[in-house]
Amino acid sequence: MEWLPQRDAFCNSHNVPRPQLPLRDIAHWNAVLRDSVSSDDALHRERAYVAPGYFYMPVCDEPDDSTLAELSSLASTADWLLVPSLRRNDSRPRADVIAVPFMKAAFFRSSRSVDLALRTAVGASQYKSIVRITRRAEAACTTEIHRLSDVAEDSRVVDDFAGLQALNVAKYGHAKNLYTRDVLRMLARSSEGAKYFVKVDYDKSSTTPLAGSLSYADDHRGVFTKLVRGLDHDRIPRGLNLYIADYYHMYHFADRLGFSDVCLGRGAIDAKVRVGAIHIVDLENWLIPVNTRRTQAMHEYARARLGD
Repeated sequence: MEWLPQRDAFCNSHNVPRPQLPLRDIAHWNAVLRDSVSSDDALHRERAYVAPGYFYMPVCDEPDDSTLAELSSLASTADWLLVPSLRRNDSRPRADVIAVPFMKAAFFRSSRSVDLALRTAVGASQYKSIVRITRRAEAACTTEIHRLSDVAEDSRVVDDFAGLQALNVAKYGHAKNLYTRDVLRMLARSSEGAKYFVKVDYDKSSTTPLAGSLSYADDHRGVFTKLVRGLDHDRIPRGLNLYIADYYHMYHFADRLGFSDVCLGRGAIDAKVRVGAIHIVDLENWLIPVNTRRTQAMHEYARARLGD
């Protein structure tokens, strides 16, 4: 995976020239901080250099020693090096790593048959309900799925999805919109553009965009990742559940691309279990001190997060 497009997207959405800024100004750090008890405001004002992943990928691989050394050099003017969204692991490559508990991520897996795996995961009754909901959605909506690179110059698809995603940001009170029109176009025109897939559900009678999602196909790691979604709840007809239908559609779409491992993203774990999540992983952010003198305070914050 080439990280430059995600780096550019992070810098654009956070309005910084390089991925280095106060911890509390990082959207995902701030989201967790708002739900935590921390009286040490000065700690969260310290500056962190954010490593590849940039919180755009829900689950990242641990960097090896040489990569950590290179990243530490890039972070030479920061207080911290922040390596985001790693699977929680008791082993650490360096003694100075402070592992701060983050969120959970969910996965759906189908080795042979999507429908068999889904039925096994949620039970026969819930499986039938998901299929009924999807068929109802198909009767009411026209669904388009495009490689993001193919619609780089198509203002309709990009604008429609960006509008739906903005509704999601507003509904959940996110500090920043990480997928603005500008960011989506930037990703579409990047070297990674063909790996992103944008899906939009349009009302058949009015062609109004009702729901959309953005996914990433990682051939190197063999994981298809659902990144973000947006729904226009005020316009979705009563009785349609496009949230659930989106999961079923994308399981089959990922299967057609050759992926059996689907990451459903971070958070909302209970809802994702109801649509087939069978593997849940705890995540952590690594904080590595560079110029800070507040390592003890970060250790205390990490222990407090572990108890949340």
